[in-house]
Amino acid sequence: MITSTTSDDGFPVRCEVCGADSLVNLSSPPGDSVCPSCGSFLWVTAIRDIASARNLFRPDLTIPNLDVQSRDHAIEALCQTVANSLDWSDEQCGEFFQRILKREDRGSTGIGRGWALPHAKLEWIDKPYIVKALVPNGIDFNALDGERVSSVIMIASSTHHPGDHLQLLESISRCLRFVRANVV
Repeated sequence: MITSTTSDDGFPVRCEVCGADSLVNLSSPPGDSVCPSCGSFLWVTAIRDIASARNLFRPDLTIPNLDVQSRDHAIEALCQTVANSLDWSDEQCGEFFQRILKREDRGSTGIGRGWALPHAKLEWIDKPYIVKALVPNGIDFNALDGERVSSVIMIASSTHHPGDHLQLLESISRCLRFVRANVV
């Protein structure tokens, strides 16, 4: 389980002293933090690198506590959240939901280590929209490593700019790969 410190958009770290997984926020300056579980000073070199990598993408909306029991419920809730934020019709929301599910049928977007990256391209939007959600108890997302997913980043992007969609997926994947390799 991930414990949040002061906000829902911190950096995931594992404390080397107590082993707790947490989301921590960096002080500014100098860019350090403490473990919210045991109070130990956290090694900040990797965290500073993540801060740089994190600027590759920014979610338009963050949901700090998505209370769902399954992959499909998570996808449905996130699609509805995006639809509400962008004033989509019920039909547009339904089409987005179906496109996300169709993409999941081709292969899970649960990329491992607790992360999922569901995405779909749509005709009626001009620019990408990203929503990040934390699922505290985790859900089965058919992830490649078999682990439960506790962080979901959903992307809606335009069919008119396929290069933007791929570039965004690449940036987010690179950032998550960096986080997974260097911190948790």
